Amino acid sequence: MSDRIADSTIKGFLYQFNKTILEIANADDEDVITVEGVVEDVDVLSASGELEAIQCKYHESKEKFIPSLIFKPLLQMAEAYDKNPTASIKYTIFIYVQNEGHGEKNIEPSILDSALATTDKSLSKIVSRISEKFDKGEFLKNTRIVFGPSLDEIEGRTKAALELLGIQGSDVDTLLYPNSIAKIAKLSSTKEEKERQITKAKLYKHLSNATYTAISKWTLALRNRGEILKKIKQQLSSSFSQNSRDRYFYIDKNEIDDFEEKVVVFFGNYIKKYYSKPSHLKVPTFIINENFEAIRDLESRLYKKGIKANTGLVGNTFEVDYFYRDPMKKIISNHVEEREFDFRLLAMDSEKEAINHRKGDDLYLVSSKMPINIELTDVNFYQVGTSSFNELEYVIGMRNSHE
Repeated sequence: MSDRIADSTIKGFLYQFNKTILEIANADDEDVITVEGVVEDVDVLSASGELEAIQCKYHESKEKFIPSLIFKPLLQMAEAYDKNPTASIKYTIFIYVQNEGHGEKNIEPSILDSALATTDKSLSKIVSRISEKFDKGEFLKNTRIVFGPSLDEIEGRTKAALELLGIQGSDVDTLLYPNSIAKIAKLSSTKEEKERQITKAKLYKHLSNATYTAISKWTLALRNRGEILKKIKQQLSSSFSQNSRDRYFYIDKNEIDDFEEKVVVFFGNYIKKYYSKPSHLKVPTFIINENFEAIRDLESRLYKKGIKANTGLVGNTFEVDYFYRDPMKKIISNHVEEREFDFRLLAMDSEKEAINHRKGDDLYLVSSKMPINIELTDVNFYQVGTSSFNELEYVIGMRNSHE
């Protein structure tokens, strides 16, 4: 995927997430919003029982609206209507196109006819599932197109709506807004529909309890990326100033740029900063989604750099107590002359339950998703889902710049 297409895809998702947050923030107390609903991107169920199904489209590169831009969402909505024509559902296509005035418009019958007559192979599959009894007139009575603002403008509106929630002592730009984006992104990836449902009260509670800024690929795609990184660096600084913290890191190797080339250097930098003095009391634990064979190879590379990792392997067998033991060490004149090992290194693909055998104080998730086998009870959990070791080192206080 080219950078241009990737950037366009990310903006499309952010546009959808912003629209979702706006719907939640402006909803009545009894309304239930489903992220990635059964019908569309956002389903808003009002207390009266009426459902508004909203699909978002962001076409930043298009200078003017052409009907084919809405053929796919229009046909998907037509199919949903055809399957359940008596349901009380209003369909909305929320779309941004350059040079198009904001506001609501009806969809002309000719546009629907053109969509139904499409020769596009992928769209024809949708058309083939729409019955001959499909009532085009009734469908269009319940369907509209809304031309929305640009991504920058909707971001401003979303922040203003979050500010009106009245959560005291919370910065909108670097706490409430990025955490809202992270929350909606997480909900959108959840399989069960019930777990993708949220209300205004639930969002308020989530944001009220937020004490740190969650970092994900979505929050780092926001315009104020640098401010967000600086904010979480400040938030984590008190924890990393304490030498007695028992820290665990889960790193998804597939989400870190140049992982193989840079991981050994990262481990070395971490040990030098946080586990090189007698006052550094707790041995760090790193968990990677790798198998034993790959971990052994990494252990060998580390050894050649003078870094000793405890993988918990005795021969070819993993021993959990051996893994969690504390290292023997030799200290002379308040200087660590030698440690049996410098950190624990767990191959989670081969040993999934060991991480829960003994829990640390803090768990840092360097990933966009939490592995289902990790238990978070009685653990301080921080999402630091960056794709760069430089940014990771910056937010945990190992360097002064994230560039």
